[in-house]
Amino acid sequence: MMLPNADKPWAKTLARTVIGATLVALGILAYVLEIHNSLHIPEIVGIFLLFLTIVPPNLAVLYPRLLPPEHLPSNPRPSKVR
Repeated sequence: MMLPNADKPWAKTLARTVIGATLVALGILAYVLEIHNSLHIPEIVGIFLLFLTIVPPNLAVLYPRLLPPEHLPSNPRPSKVR
């Protein structure tokens, strides 16, 4: 697995907590910005980028099959170098 500590017993619980807290925090941030009439395109893009940097790695901890398979050599015999 490419993520550190993803095999620990607490990793899935922590990933769920981080995803939930992130969704709640981004929702509250969007609400507060909307109340103050400050929710414009740049702020929406920033919120979306925050979402993209936090949630997908944690989804990979919850669902390891989302990651690409580990690369295995296709030829089991050693190659001849000339």
